[in-house]
Amino acid sequence: MPGADEQAGRSAGSRIAVIEKAVKTLDALLPVTDGLTPTQVAEVIGTNRSTAFRLLASLEHGGLLDRDPSTGRYHLSMKLLQYGSAVRSRMPIIRVAESTLANLRDETRQSVLLAVREGWGARCLSRLPGLEVDVVSWTTGEWLPMHLGAAPQALMSAMSDAEIDHYLAENTDWHTLQGDRTADDIRKGIALIRQRGWALNQEGIAQGVASLGAVVYNRSGVPVCAISVAGLEHHYTEPRLERTAAAVLAAAKEIREKLD
Repeated sequence: MPGADEQAGRSAGSRIAVIEKAVKTLDALLPVTDGLTPTQVAEVIGTNRSTAFRLLASLEHGGLLDRDPSTGRYHLSMKLLQYGSAVRSRMPIIRVAESTLANLRDETRQSVLLAVREGWGARCLSRLPGLEVDVVSWTTGEWLPMHLGAAPQALMSAMSDAEIDHYLAENTDWHTLQGDRTADDIRKGIALIRQRGWALNQEGIAQGVASLGAVVYNRSGVPVCAISVAGLEHHYTEPRLERTAAAVLAAAKEIREKLD
């Protein structure tokens, strides 16, 4: 018979596996507005229907999921908003930048976003809907790779040359809506961003949508986050492009001055 230590190890491993499946279940439901049935969840997370049903029932009991009795489909519950609010509340950069982002949104009338670097990409922490057009190609909490979007590309330009070399060695998939980029494209793009101080993304994520972003540095010159504005592609041509770039750079400077 296995000893107590071995039994404990198996039990711990089992619990971890269950947690991983629960996380996969939540991830599967994240982009689906109409919800999923137990059978659909089982297919997505790679398990049988009975296991998926037990996971869904447990998550529902914990308040993380809601079940529509008329369709049998499961949805993410409102309780998850509390988790998101708690995460946001411990991020002072959001509070510091809040009024500046609102003013930038009012000035440009475009959607305004704030993102931080996470690995070889960036995660959107805050998004204010545009007054003229509300662009939803990148939503709060969503992660994008470094080569997509204005804010991620701006953050990429703030990396050291050695780190950029590492990034290019570690990654080879630089697909955009406009086609695949090459390492040479990435390097040229970084050089241009560094030269003018802002990044421009034109229809790389969504058709007809463009964005412009800049890095926010602290007083020591360390990149803290990036801000960007996003709207319809024709809004990002001259002479409006120059005014938008100036507004984004001014907002980035204002946030820097507010940082301790």
